[in-house]
Amino acid sequence: MVTIRSRRSWGARRPDGDVTLTGLAREVFLHHTVTTHLSPNATVAQEQAEMRKIEDIGYRRFGRYGIGISYNAIVFPSGRAYQGVSWNRRGAHTGGRNSTARAICFAGNYETREPTAAALATAAAIVAKGRGKWWVRSAPVRGHRDVASTACPGRYVYAQRARIAAGGALLGGGGTSRPTAPSKPAPTPATGIATDGKWGPDTTRALQRRLKEAGLYSGAVDGQIDSQNRRWRDRNLGLRSGWQWKRRGYTGSRTIRALQGVVGAKQDGLVGPETFKALQRWLRDNAIYSGAIDGELWNPSSTIRSLQRVTNSKRGFKR
Repeated sequence: MVTIRSRRSWGARRPDGDVTLTGLAREVFLHHTVTTHLSPNATVAQEQAEMRKIEDIGYRRFGRYGIGISYNAIVFPSGRAYQGVSWNRRGAHTGGRNSTARAICFAGNYETREPTAAALATAAAIVAKGRGKWWVRSAPVRGHRDVASTACPGRYVYAQRARIAAGGALLGGGGTSRPTAPSKPAPTPATGIATDGKWGPDTTRALQRRLKEAGLYSGAVDGQIDSQNRRWRDRNLGLRSGWQWKRRGYTGSRTIRALQGVVGAKQDGLVGPETFKALQRWLRDNAIYSGAIDGELWNPSSTIRSLQRVTNSKRGFKR
């Protein structure tokens, strides 16, 4: 059960929105404040002070319209959440949608920092609690950047939007007031790589060796994936170091081209949703993977973990 601390608890001083809204919202938007990024171990008093600062920023921008704090709920790295503008009052968070949407905001900068497990779990729990209560049950969860020219809610929160939308189903519930201890990476097999769900140089080198053994790849075993479209970097946080991302002029990787031949994807050497979906289907068809066919690689990723198991096994790669 998620707890959202009241406006009174943090000392709200400015107007609680400008008008009263009726009916359920149609959308939920994720935001970040780009203010002080507090520690997961911050005290309640520190968070309350930050809430008043976020309220003052909103009031300076929108006070002339009768609005104080912009967002409906603000989630901190600790996993604690606070009420901003009340659910039935209009804030100023998503231009053109303030009357028909509600906003969950992560306190801090998530273009440069990853959200804690506790914060993600709380946001997911708020989404689940709000379905049929504050927004329609089918309400999509979107990032501010989906409807405006902005980096908000930051690439690291944006990459987790599907998990947040799942309302805790993919996060194991939510509402904790303390950060969840990070999971321990899977041990490295006696012969092979760690099945930790993160695709870095070790995973690439293992994949290159297996593809070479099968006669499907003749390039270097260097652990590098060359010349990829940067568009997909921020949406697939399971892709770690050893990847070359370009805004333009990307030509693809021989390693990815060979893998695409194995899994039945278009062989252009470029990763993206279609290649990842093809990989997920291939892993599923080979009874190695039972997760979603969603074309996204999280951090950690069950798709990558399954691929790592294949490279550690004696199963062959073939077209």
